[in-house]
Amino acid sequence: MSEKSLVDAIGIDRSAEEALSRAGVRTLDELRAADAESLAAASGVPVDRVREWQQRAARAGPAGKGRNPVATGWTVAIVGLLIAVLIGWAMMAVGANRVKSAEQVRQQAESRLLVALDFAVELAANEAKSVDDALLASNWGSAARRLAQVSNAVNLMGQVAPDSKQPQVDEARELLSQLQGAIGDQSSDARDRLDAFRTALDGLKTSEAEE
Repeated sequence: MSEKSLVDAIGIDRSAEEALSRAGVRTLDELRAADAESLAAASGVPVDRVREWQQRAARAGPAGKGRNPVATGWTVAIVGLLIAVLIGWAMMAVGANRVKSAEQVRQQAESRLLVALDFAVELAANEAKSVDDALLASNWGSAARRLAQVSNAVNLMGQVAPDSKQPQVDEARELLSQLQGAIGDQSSDARDRLDAFRTALDGLKTSEAEE
Protein backbone atom coordinates (compact mmCIF):
# COMPACT_ATOMS: atom_id res chain seq x y z
CA MET A 1 0.00 0.00 0.00
CA SER A 2 1.54 3.29 -1.10
CA GLU A 3 -0.42 5.37 1.39
CA LYS A 4 1.09 5.76 4.84
CA SER A 5 -0.35 3.66 7.64
CA LEU A 6 -2.89 5.32 9.90
CA VAL A 7 -0.36 5.03 12.75
CA ASP A 8 2.10 7.24 10.89
CA ALA A 9 -0.48 9.49 9.21
CA ILE A 10 -2.60 10.54 12.22
CA GLY A 11 -0.71 9.24 15.25
CA ILE A 12 -3.04 6.47 16.46
CA ASP A 13 -1.68 3.32 18.09
CA ARG A 14 -1.45 -0.12 16.54
CA SER A 15 -4.44 -1.55 18.40
CA ALA A 16 -6.63 1.32 17.17
CA GLU A 17 -5.38 0.78 13.62
CA GLU A 18 -6.25 -2.92 13.88
CA ALA A 19 -9.75 -2.10 15.16
CA LEU A 20 -10.34 0.20 12.19
CA SER A 21 -8.91 -2.41 9.82
CA ARG A 22 -11.36 -5.03 11.12
CA ALA A 23 -14.12 -2.55 10.32
CA GLY A 24 -12.83 -2.21 6.76
CA VAL A 25 -11.00 1.13 7.18
CA ARG A 26 -7.31 1.01 6.30
CA THR A 27 -6.52 4.32 4.58
CA LEU A 28 -6.97 8.05 5.18
CA ASP A 29 -9.51 8.26 2.35
CA GLU A 30 -11.58 5.42 3.82
CA LEU A 31 -11.45 7.01 7.28
CA ARG A 32 -12.51 10.41 5.96
CA ALA A 33 -15.39 8.90 3.96
CA ALA A 34 -16.71 6.63 6.71
CA ASP A 35 -19.88 7.34 8.69
CA ALA A 36 -18.61 7.98 12.20
CA GLU A 37 -21.43 6.20 14.03
CA SER A 38 -21.34 3.15 11.77
CA LEU A 39 -17.56 2.92 12.05
CA ALA A 40 -17.74 3.25 15.83
CA ALA A 41 -20.24 0.41 16.00
CA ALA A 42 -18.19 -1.82 13.70
CA SER A 43 -14.82 -1.15 15.33
CA GLY A 44 -15.82 -0.84 18.99
CA VAL A 45 -14.16 2.59 19.17
CA PRO A 46 -16.16 5.42 20.81
CA VAL A 47 -17.80 7.65 18.22
CA ASP A 48 -16.15 10.78 19.65
CA ARG A 49 -12.74 9.20 19.14
CA VAL A 50 -13.67 8.21 15.58
CA ARG A 51 -14.72 11.79 14.79
CA GLU A 52 -11.45 13.09 16.24
CA TRP A 53 -9.48 10.69 14.02
CA GLN A 54 -11.51 11.80 11.00
CA GLN A 55 -10.58 15.41 11.78
CA ARG A 56 -6.91 14.40 11.92
CA ALA A 57 -7.32 12.55 8.62
CA ALA A 58 -8.86 15.65 7.05
CA ARG A 59 -5.92 17.77 8.23
CA ALA A 60 -3.41 15.17 7.03
CA GLY A 61 -4.48 15.71 3.42
CA PRO A 62 -3.58 13.40 0.51
CA ALA A 63 -1.19 10.51 1.03
CA GLY A 64 2.42 11.57 1.12
CA LYS A 65 1.64 15.28 1.59
CA GLY A 66 3.41 15.43 4.95
CA ARG A 67 6.57 13.70 3.76
CA ASN A 68 9.69 15.46 4.94
CA PRO A 69 11.54 16.63 1.80
CA VAL A 70 14.84 16.94 3.66
CA ALA A 71 14.68 13.34 4.89
CA THR A 72 13.60 12.16 1.44
CA GLY A 73 16.50 13.96 -0.22
CA TRP A 74 18.96 12.52 2.24
CA THR A 75 17.58 9.03 1.69
CA VAL A 76 18.24 9.32 -2.05
CA ALA A 77 21.72 10.71 -1.46
CA ILE A 78 22.55 8.03 1.08
CA VAL A 79 21.36 5.21 -1.18
CA GLY A 80 23.59 6.62 -3.93
CA LEU A 81 26.49 6.78 -1.49
CA LEU A 82 25.96 3.19 -0.42
CA ILE A 83 25.87 1.97 -4.03
CA ALA A 84 29.11 3.80 -4.81
CA VAL A 85 30.79 2.48 -1.67
CA LEU A 86 29.67 -1.10 -2.29
CA ILE A 87 30.90 -1.01 -5.91
CA GLY A 88 34.25 0.36 -4.75
CA TRP A 89 34.41 -2.23 -1.99
CA ALA A 90 33.72 -5.08 -4.42
CA MET A 91 36.43 -3.88 -6.80
CA MET A 92 38.94 -3.52 -4.00
CA ALA A 93 38.10 -6.95 -2.64
CA VAL A 94 38.96 -8.83 -5.87
CA GLY A 95 41.87 -11.18 -5.17
CA ALA A 96 43.23 -12.46 -1.89
CA ASN A 97 46.05 -9.89 -1.94
CA ARG A 98 43.48 -7.07 -1.64
CA VAL A 99 41.76 -8.22 1.55
CA LYS A 100 43.46 -5.53 3.61
CA SER A 101 42.40 -2.80 1.17
CA ALA A 102 38.85 -4.13 1.18
CA GLU A 103 38.76 -3.95 4.99
CA GLN A 104 39.90 -0.33 4.85
CA VAL A 105 37.10 0.49 2.42
CA ARG A 106 34.61 -1.27 4.70
CA GLN A 107 35.75 0.85 7.63
CA GLN A 108 35.42 4.01 5.54
CA ALA A 109 31.90 2.96 4.51
CA GLU A 110 30.89 2.43 8.15
CA SER A 111 32.30 5.81 9.09
CA ARG A 112 30.17 7.45 6.40
CA LEU A 113 27.11 5.56 7.59
CA LEU A 114 27.72 6.92 11.07
CA VAL A 115 27.72 10.45 9.63
CA ALA A 116 24.37 9.73 7.98
CA LEU A 117 23.06 8.17 11.22
CA ASP A 118 24.02 11.27 13.20
CA PHE A 119 22.10 13.41 10.72
CA ALA A 120 18.98 11.21 11.04
CA VAL A 121 19.26 11.23 14.85
CA GLU A 122 19.52 15.04 14.86
CA LEU A 123 16.50 15.27 12.57
CA ALA A 124 14.49 13.01 14.90
CA ALA A 125 15.63 14.98 17.97
CA ASN A 126 14.53 18.30 16.44
CA GLU A 127 11.10 16.93 15.57
CA ALA A 128 10.82 15.35 19.03
CA LYS A 129 11.43 18.80 20.55
CA SER A 130 8.49 20.09 18.49
CA VAL A 131 6.37 17.21 19.83
CA ASP A 132 7.35 18.21 23.37
CA ASP A 133 6.34 21.83 22.71
CA ALA A 134 2.95 20.66 21.38
CA LEU A 135 2.38 18.45 24.44
CA LEU A 136 3.23 21.33 26.76
CA ALA A 137 0.51 23.32 24.99
CA SER A 138 -1.88 20.31 25.18
CA ASN A 139 -2.10 20.43 21.38
CA TRP A 140 -2.54 16.70 20.74
CA GLY A 141 -3.27 17.12 17.04
CA SER A 142 -0.03 19.02 16.44
CA ALA A 143 1.88 16.48 18.53
CA ALA A 144 0.52 13.64 16.38
CA ARG A 145 1.49 15.43 13.15
CA ARG A 146 4.99 16.16 14.42
CA LEU A 147 5.30 12.56 15.54
CA ALA A 148 4.76 11.43 11.94
CA GLN A 149 7.90 13.41 11.01
CA VAL A 150 9.76 11.76 13.90
CA SER A 151 8.72 8.39 12.47
CA ASN A 152 10.18 9.38 9.07
CA ALA A 153 13.49 10.20 10.73
CA VAL A 154 13.54 6.92 12.67
CA ASN A 155 12.88 5.01 9.45
CA LEU A 156 15.86 6.82 7.93
CA MET A 157 17.95 5.82 10.95
CA GLY A 158 17.07 2.17 10.31
CA GLN A 159 18.14 2.46 6.67
CA VAL A 160 21.57 3.98 7.31
CA ALA A 161 22.65 2.57 10.69
CA PRO A 162 25.53 0.06 10.56
CA ASP A 163 24.93 -3.36 12.10
CA SER A 164 26.56 -2.31 15.37
CA LYS A 165 23.90 0.37 15.86
CA GLN A 166 20.83 -1.57 14.75
CA PRO A 167 19.90 -2.85 18.26
CA GLN A 168 19.79 0.75 19.54
CA VAL A 169 17.72 1.81 16.53
CA ASP A 170 15.30 -1.05 17.24
CA GLU A 171 15.02 0.13 20.86
CA ALA A 172 14.28 3.69 19.70
CA ARG A 173 11.68 2.37 17.25
CA GLU A 174 9.92 0.43 20.06
CA LEU A 175 9.91 3.49 22.33
CA LEU A 176 8.50 5.53 19.45
CA SER A 177 5.68 3.01 19.04
CA GLN A 178 4.84 3.36 22.74
CA LEU A 179 4.91 7.14 22.39
CA GLN A 180 2.56 6.98 19.39
CA GLY A 181 0.11 4.97 21.45
CA ALA A 182 0.27 7.40 24.37
CA ILE A 183 -0.31 10.43 22.14
CA GLY A 184 -3.08 8.67 20.22
CA ASP A 185 -4.81 7.99 23.54
CA GLN A 186 -3.94 11.46 24.89
CA SER A 187 -2.39 9.68 27.86
CA SER A 188 -0.98 11.56 30.83
CA ASP A 189 2.29 9.63 30.54
CA ALA A 190 2.95 10.83 26.97
CA ARG A 191 5.72 13.21 28.03
CA ASP A 192 7.40 10.47 30.11
CA ARG A 193 7.43 8.24 27.04
CA LEU A 194 8.75 11.13 24.97
CA ASP A 195 11.58 11.62 27.48
CA ALA A 196 12.48 7.91 27.22
CA PHE A 197 12.54 8.15 23.43
CA ARG A 198 14.74 11.25 23.47
CA THR A 199 17.15 9.53 25.86
CA ALA A 200 17.41 6.65 23.37
CA LEU A 201 18.21 9.17 20.63
CA ASP A 202 21.00 10.64 22.77
CA GLY A 203 22.48 7.15 23.09
CA LEU A 204 22.61 6.81 19.30
CA LYS A 205 24.79 9.87 18.79
CA THR A 206 28.39 8.99 18.00
CA SER A 207 31.59 10.98 18.03
CA GLU A 208 33.01 8.56 15.45
CA ALA A 209 31.07 10.39 12.73
CA GLU A 210 32.75 13.76 13.17
CA GLU A 211 35.06 13.36 10.12
